[in-house]
Amino acid sequence: MASLQTVQKIGPVLDLFTVARPEWGVSEVADNLGLPRSSAHALLSSLVDIGLLQCRTRGRYRIGWRVVELNQTLQGTVDVRSSAAPVLQALSEKYGETTHLAALERHRVVYLDKVVGHHVINVSGARLGVPMDAHCSAVGKTLLAHCYPDEIARHVTDKPLRRFTASTVTNPVALSVELKSVLRQGCAFDAGETVAEVHCVAAPIRDEMGVVVAAMSLTAPASRFVPAQQEYRRAVIAAAAEVSRSLDTSGTPAPGTQRDRLSLHAVAG
Repeated sequence: MASLQTVQKIGPVLDLFTVARPEWGVSEVADNLGLPRSSAHALLSSLVDIGLLQCRTRGRYRIGWRVVELNQTLQGTVDVRSSAAPVLQALSEKYGETTHLAALERHRVVYLDKVVGHHVINVSGARLGVPMDAHCSAVGKTLLAHCYPDEIARHVTDKPLRRFTASTVTNPVALSVELKSVLRQGCAFDAGETVAEVHCVAAPIRDEMGVVVAAMSLTAPASRFVPAQQEYRRAVIAAAAEVSRSLDTSGTPAPGTQRDRLSLHAVAG
C-alpha cells in the first residue's frame, strides 16, 4: 500500500513543472503539495533516479531527458499524429479554417497538432502540449463522452467546472446530458464555450481496437461557422473516420477485445 501511495504522488509532483515555472526546490514542492520535506525529497530523488527529473545546482529540480526518450517511444507506438497530419491539412485547406488534433491525458485535453486556417479573420488555435479543461471544448467533450460516467464524476465533476464564457457548461448534470448526445450524434460542438464567438465541431478517432484515442476538430468564428455548421459536421466526421481507417492496421479486433469507452487512466477546438 505504501508503494501505491508513493506512485499516486508522482503525478502531482510532475504536474508542478510547467513552461511558466520549470524549476522547483524541495521545500517548494513540499509546501505546494502539503508533504513533509523528507517525503518531498524522497519523491524527487526517486524521479531523478529514473531520469524523469534532473537535479540542478543548489538543489533545484527540472524535467529530465528521459521524458524526451518516452516521447519518442510514444510517437513510434501511437502514430495518431502522423496519420492525422495530412487529413488535418486537407480539411483546413478545403474550408480555410483551423483544424486541431487532441487527446485526453489524465482527464484534461492536450492538443497534439493543428493547422491554422487562411482566412483574413481567423482563429489562431490552441497551444500545443498545454493541458486544458475538457468540459468546454468540442474535442474535450468528444473524448469525455467515451469515458465511463463514474470516471467523469471522479475526475472531472468532482470539483467546480470552470466558466470561461457565458456559454460554458458548468452544471455536471447538463454536461452529462450533453455527453450522451455526443455519443448519439457522433460529434460534439463548442458554441463559444472556451472563447466567445469561436465555434467548433469535433469527432472521435479510433485505433485498430475500436478505442477512441484522439479527436479531430474544425474551429471557426461564429459568423462563418453557424451557416455552415452541418457541412462542417459531416466533413469532420468523415475526416476523423479517415484517420481511424489509417490506424486500423490489424483488421477486425479479436473477440473480447472491442472496447467502446476511453479510460481516463489512459483552446477552442
